[in-house]
Amino acid sequence: MKRVLWAVVLACAFSGTASGATEMAITIDDLPTHGPLPQGMQRLAIAEQIISVLKRHAVPEVYGFVNGKQIRDNPEHTDILRMWLQAGLRVGNHAFSHPNLNRVPAADYIADIERNEAVLAEVAGPRWGRIFRYPYLHEGDTPQKRHAVRRWLAAHGYQIAQVTVYFDDWAWNDAYARCMGRSDSGSIQWLKQSFLEAAVRRLEWSQAVSKVVLGRQIKHILLLHLGAFDALMLDELLEAYRTAGVTMIGLKPAMADPAYKLDPNLVWDGELTFLLQVARARNLSIPPDPTIPLQKLSALCR
Repeated sequence: MKRVLWAVVLACAFSGTASGATEMAITIDDLPTHGPLPQGMQRLAIAEQIISVLKRHAVPEVYGFVNGKQIRDNPEHTDILRMWLQAGLRVGNHAFSHPNLNRVPAADYIADIERNEAVLAEVAGPRWGRIFRYPYLHEGDTPQKRHAVRRWLAAHGYQIAQVTVYFDDWAWNDAYARCMGRSDSGSIQWLKQSFLEAAVRRLEWSQAVSKVVLGRQIKHILLLHLGAFDALMLDELLEAYRTAGVTMIGLKPAMADPAYKLDPNLVWDGELTFLLQVARARNLSIPPDPTIPLQKLSALCR
C-alpha cells in the first residue's frame, strides 16, 4: 500500500504536463547484465525480477537490446537471455561490444553490429528483431559516419529504436551497489525518492518538448537498463507512470509513429534523445531539461 500511495503522491506532485493520455513503449538496454552487482545479489535474480514486474503490469512487446560480448565472455549469462525469451519478451541488436560510434570508424562499428547477429541467432533463433539501438545514443560525430551506418542498417532491414524519455537511470545502479555494500538505508531511501522524481520530471519534460517540436504527443519510447536498482524500482516506476496518465504500448506500435521517419541529419558528440535531435535540427527553443543529480549520485556512499 505504501508503494502505491507513494506513486500516486509523486505523480500528482509533478502532473503539470504529465497529465492526460500518453502512449509509451518500454525498452531495456545492455542485456544480459548492466552495472555493478550489489553485495548478496545474483544477475539471474535481477533479470527475473524485472521480467516478473513487466509481466505483472502486462507491458506489451518489451524489447531488450543485447550486447553479445557479455555472452562470449560469460557463457552462463545465456540463461538470462533464455529466460527473457521464454517470458515472451523480445530482443534487438545493441552491437556486440557496446562501441561508441563517435570514437571508432564506421566500418569497425558496422562489423561489431554484424558480429552481434551471430550471438542473437544462437540464443534467439529467428525470434530476434532487426531493431537497432545505438550504444550511448551516439549516431556519429561526422556526416560520413552517420550516413554510412544508417545506409548499412537500412540495407540490412533494420529499424532504429530511438529514445524520447531518458533520465540516466544507470547512475542510480552504480550508487545503489555502493550503498548496499555499506548497508546505508538512509542513502538508499534517497535513491528511491530521487529516482522516481527524476523519472516523472523527465517524462513531463519530454511531453512538453514533444508538444513544441511536433505540436502533439509522439508515441514515446523509454530507455531503462537491466540493472539492480532498475529491478528494485521498476514496479513503483510503472505505477507512477500509469498514474501520470501513461498507457504502455509495444515498441513496434510506438515506432510506427510517423515522426520517427524524420531524419534530423544532425551531427553531434554528446547524447541526444530523438526529440532533442529534431529540436536542434530545426533550431527550436525548448524548455530547459530537469537536472539529474549525477554529481551527488557519483559521490554517494563512497
